[in-house]
Amino acid sequence: MSVRPSASPTVSPSASSQMPSQLVWYARCPTLTAMGLLAHRGVLQREFRRDPVNFVSVRETSLPSVRQGYLDHSLANLVREGDAATALWSYGLNERSRLLAIGHTWHTVLVVAPARSSLSDLAHLKGRTLALPREAGSFSPARVRSLRAWESILDVSGLKPADVTFFNIVAGHPSTPFGDIARREIEAVMSGQADAGLLFGAKGIELARTAGLKIVHAFEAADIRSDARLKGLVELRTLTIDYPFLEANEAIVSRLVQALGGAADWARSFPKQALSHIAEEGKVEADDAVRAYGDFIPESTALGAEDARLADIKGLLDWLKPRQAVPETLDLSDWSRTDLLTAKEASHRIKSLNAVA
Repeated sequence: MSVRPSASPTVSPSASSQMPSQLVWYARCPTLTAMGLLAHRGVLQREFRRDPVNFVSVRETSLPSVRQGYLDHSLANLVREGDAATALWSYGLNERSRLLAIGHTWHTVLVVAPARSSLSDLAHLKGRTLALPREAGSFSPARVRSLRAWESILDVSGLKPADVTFFNIVAGHPSTPFGDIARREIEAVMSGQADAGLLFGAKGIELARTAGLKIVHAFEAADIRSDARLKGLVELRTLTIDYPFLEANEAIVSRLVQALGGAADWARSFPKQALSHIAEEGKVEADDAVRAYGDFIPESTALGAEDARLADIKGLLDWLKPRQAVPETLDLSDWSRTDLLTAKEASHRIKSLNAVA
């Protein structure tokens, strides 16, 4: 199913500037993203101040319809940089989104246990119970992330999923505040319901320290970046756009993609400012952000559509299909609009903004 708006007439710049602003929703992960850096710097408002668009963060509303709409990509005029598994699931659900670019976040992943646990290395996970979250709703991004990570960790430890038992942690809706799922995992570990759990990124480092947990093993960003066996620990992100909005406003979307593409260069040129934005975005201390991301802040902010990135998306899709999280017939070629990455910044032909539902 594809939703295509009617063709929009061209208008003069003066006429366009007098049109009422159309609300455009944007959403991003509460960690390290290109969208997060642009949002904190006010780039979305400055870059498009002469255009009839008004960018509003999904975080600025608590409406259930908006929260659900950004997860399943049914929200009109939505641009989203977030978890790739959710993006694939939502495309399989309604085919409303289009893929613009792909990003990787390399950050520390901790295997944690109670302070008095006898666990001392990954080989000792055999025969243990591992915490595995399951969010409410028809799709659980946290479960996909944790299960893929556990599978990679078990693999490098010479173990198989059959060597362990998973304890299901019932969590809230995927739109609940960042850190809630991690706290539930900590509760399960500290109460003895699970022998070990996983904590991700700077927030995970902070929570492990606060709870006084034993760190059985820390997979640093550099470890994950250099070892192909640890791909399940990479936070794979996708930049997606509402298809009707893209069709009606391709010039504006192209400029947005170009602006997001410059985030990595900005982070490389202004590392202290970038670190400050990232710490504020994740609501963590700067030292924890440094430990979590290491030297990979600019690289983790980069967006692209190179063969390696597309191969990682294909690998995730192949992982999701046998688990019936996406249709077996889902085809990435129909989803992709990564051609906009190489588009010129401005188009001489200006399209009017169509109101689309």
